[in-house]
Parts: sequence; C-alpha cells; structure tokens
Amino acid sequence: MNIFERNVKKIVLLAVIAASFSSIFVKLTSAPPMAIGFYRLTFALPLFAVVTLVRHKEKMMRLTKKQLGGCAIAGIFLAGHFFSWFTGVGHTSVASASVLAMTHPFMILLISVFIFKDKTNKKAVAGVIVAFIGSIIISGSDYSISTDVLFGDLMSLLAALFMGLYFIAGNKFRKGIHAAVYVFFVFLFCWITFGIGMIVTHTSFTGYTTNDMFWIFVMAMVCQIGAHAVFNWCLGYTTALYVATCENLEAFIATGIAVVLFSEIPSLWQLAGGLTIVAGVTYYTRHEGEKNGV
Repeated sequence: MNIFERNVKKIVLLAVIAASFSSIFVKLTSAPPMAIGFYRLTFALPLFAVVTLVRHKEKMMRLTKKQLGGCAIAGIFLAGHFFSWFTGVGHTSVASASVLAMTHPFMILLISVFIFKDKTNKKAVAGVIVAFIGSIIISGSDYSISTDVLFGDLMSLLAALFMGLYFIAGNKFRKGIHAAVYVFFVFLFCWITFGIGMIVTHTSFTGYTTNDMFWIFVMAMVCQIGAHAVFNWCLGYTTALYVATCENLEAFIATGIAVVLFSEIPSLWQLAGGLTIVAGVTYYTRHEGEKNGV
C-alpha cells in the first residue's frame, strides 16, 4: 500500500475542496455556459486520453458497440448536468445552486422507483422528502427576490436531475468496463455533445477573453481532474458511502468561499433550506442500501 492509498480519506476531502470551486470559477468567467462546458472538456480530455491510451489501450479496443453506446448516453447526461449547472450558477447564488444540485439522490429515487420499478425503503424515502422540503424552502425564498433567481434555482434542480440520470446510466452500462476507460469515453462523448451544442446554438468558438479562458482552464485542472477523476480513483480504495457523505460538505465550502470573494451572504431561509437538504441527503445516503423495500 503506497502513501496515496494510505491517505485515501484525506485525498477525498481534498477532492471535495477542489469540487467546491466549480461554482466560483463559473462566476469568474463571462463566457456562456455552452462554451464553458466545451472548453473545460477540451482542456481536460487530452490528459485522460494519454493516460487511457498508455495504460489501458487493450481494454479500450475490447469495448463493444453496446458499451460505447452506454458511454455515449452517460456522456450526454453529464453534458446536460454541466450546462444546467453553469446556467444555474449564473442566475442564482452559489449557496442556492450548490445545495439544490445536491438533490440528485431524490431524482435517482424517483427514476429508479417509478421507471425501473426498483424497491427502496422507508428511511430512504424519508430522507428524500426532507431534502425536497429544503428545496421548496430555498426556491420559495429566492422567488421573493426575483424570477431570474428562481430560474437559476430551477436550472440547478435540472442539473441534479441530469446528475441522477448520469449515475443511473453508469450503474446500468458500466459493468465490464474498466473505470479509467469508462471515464475517458464518457468525457469524450460529453465533449462531443458540447461541440454539437455550440454549433446548434450558434455559440462562438472564438472571441473569449484571456480571463475567461484562464478560469475555464483552471476549472478543468482543479474540478475535472482534481475532483471528478480523483473521486473515481478513490472509489477503488474506500467506500462509496464515505465519498458521498464527504461530498455533502461541498455546498458549505462553496458557500463560504462565495461569502469571502463575492460577499454572497445567504439569507436565513437559504441557510434553513440548505441545512434541511444536507440533512435529508445525508440520511438518504446512509439508508438507501437497506432492504425492506416499499
């Protein structure tokens, strides 16, 4: 066991801190959400390509058309998550966007139970209901500020829906695919989706400021590689429950950074709703794997 494996739990916490800066970097660039997503993947993808080709070329060549199709579906959902998330952050506060995007377990439960007819348990349902109440509290308080802020909240919830679909796709299609190979192809199809989106929406590929490109590059290095890639590595050495629980800290860290950098001080209603969501998601995470399905 090397030094990284021995300190995997500390590395998870560092990855959570890295992920917390995603909304901050979005606030620091004036580029449109579609361009942010496209160039974030443009900067990050070459590193994943090199590592995957060098270490897992044979595994890549063994992928079936069905497996590639599964990666494509997951990549499209991930692109939907990024686009909705970037859009949401641009219209609402970091605090609201961060905690609302955490409600993806609620989306996963709805899709799993009502579409795939999976069984769950009463404790998991209770946790999701608590998180849903928190979402209502935040959205209601933000609606009193402006409809534009409410739009940002709704886009953040849409980001949670796409993240839920992304996780479900991974659960359905990742079987038999090496983690590094799966992540590379998902990111590749996510990048292709953004490229098509740039063309369809007539979003310019050029003309962005040095400041815009700098912060998107930093986002790619810190969030795409320092967070997402690290999370995937850590799952091989610690439990998914530990990673998921630590990820709940992301909203608090992001909110704290936004208070310092942008003076975005959450209202009492936002704090109440945020704490309610975190409590619900944490409770759900700890009980969703239990039996006694309903």
